[in-house]
Amino acid sequence: MSCFTISAVQTVDREPAERDPGQCFWDPDVQTMPADQLHELRELRLRDMIRRVLERPVPLFARKLHEAGVTTAGDITGLADLERLPVTVKQDLRASEAEHPPIGDYRFVDLRECTRLGTSTGTTGTPTIMLWTRRDLRVEYECGARNWWRQGIRPGMIVTHAHPAYLYGGGPLLSGAYEYFGCLNIWVPPPDTDELAEQGMRMWMQVKPDIPFVGFALGRYFEVAAKLGLDPMKDVGLRIPSMPGAGGKGSPLATAGAECFAFLGGPCDEHNGAHLADDHTYVQAIDPDTGLEVPDGEWGNLVVTTFGRDNCMIRYDLEEACRVERTPCPCGETSSRGWWGGRFKDLMSSQGRKFQVAEVQAALATVPEVAEPSLEFVIVRPKDEHPPLALRVEADGGSDGDHTVTQRLAAAVRERLRLEATIELVDRGSLPRSGFKATRVVDT
Repeated sequence: MSCFTISAVQTVDREPAERDPGQCFWDPDVQTMPADQLHELRELRLRDMIRRVLERPVPLFARKLHEAGVTTAGDITGLADLERLPVTVKQDLRASEAEHPPIGDYRFVDLRECTRLGTSTGTTGTPTIMLWTRRDLRVEYECGARNWWRQGIRPGMIVTHAHPAYLYGGGPLLSGAYEYFGCLNIWVPPPDTDELAEQGMRMWMQVKPDIPFVGFALGRYFEVAAKLGLDPMKDVGLRIPSMPGAGGKGSPLATAGAECFAFLGGPCDEHNGAHLADDHTYVQAIDPDTGLEVPDGEWGNLVVTTFGRDNCMIRYDLEEACRVERTPCPCGETSSRGWWGGRFKDLMSSQGRKFQVAEVQAALATVPEVAEPSLEFVIVRPKDEHPPLALRVEADGGSDGDHTVTQRLAAAVRERLRLEATIELVDRGSLPRSGFKATRVVDT
């Protein structure tokens, strides 16, 4: 029998209570909460959030509510009523901050009520400011802890990452979540230079993480390890992850971005999508033309509403693909599950087919001559639908005298993506490097 108390706002302790390492879930009361009780909790928190928007008020979201005819919290009777509300997109946040500097008019609390500030990377436009109160951080940390526990991580283990720091909000948030959970957190610098990459690897060789580094910059570490004469897996302890699907079934829906909800979900041992933090979010896959949810299992725009924290979002459309399933999972968690299908802004089209960069990467990675020690490539953005797709791929020596490598690369792209491609091999080290998110698409 669950002892969980229904509450609009969750109070999270600064330090979590000790758990039995053998138990199945980090927070069994929440993660196995009966469906009717979970539904009641979510609707209570939703109505409380709507009340705060209208009473404080929170101008940007209050305007959107008024547009939909919502003037009191009682006008929202349940989660289904969210479909009446317009979506909010990243450009709305940018415009709000520009018109009402420095933090916009979409915040639920004042700047001085917050304890952490960060910014987005700005990879898709002007960076936005992210703010967290103590409660916001603890909510994120608790939801992150559920993910670590599902992955088999336990307090006392050694973990590592190389997210950027300073104004970028993701690095401190990830470090804080690991430390709250009880792990020894080795936070190394992003490998923007060979020297920084070596610094991180030397630390891993000195203090070996229980969870090897897997992240955006993994290829850079493999590359620099080879330059230093090190075996990246045997000497450094790096690990090559399985390539998540960019299309088809998709990959587990892990995040909605730090400006919305960083630790949105994580997969269980059933490998059937990511269990979502339903007690603090309502995730929808919507038809962008109608704003209505698509049936479970179908792809739509990822739209997230958050509640039970100080800073919330209402119907935030990340303009990314997702699908949601609400059927029971054999693992025992009662939350809904989500899959991610890529950013629509990253979706390219050639020869009548739409595809993601990750699909091209998976095809090229099948050719060892370019995949080792790391795969470095760029796609020339298609200007029309006519073939071929132009790719530049690094290879030792940058040449292919008998053309077998280029032929095999083109064949791999043809087989996996049904696209004709021309491959230009270039010298190792000639393409730009990044210590975090690599630029894979160029205009010329």
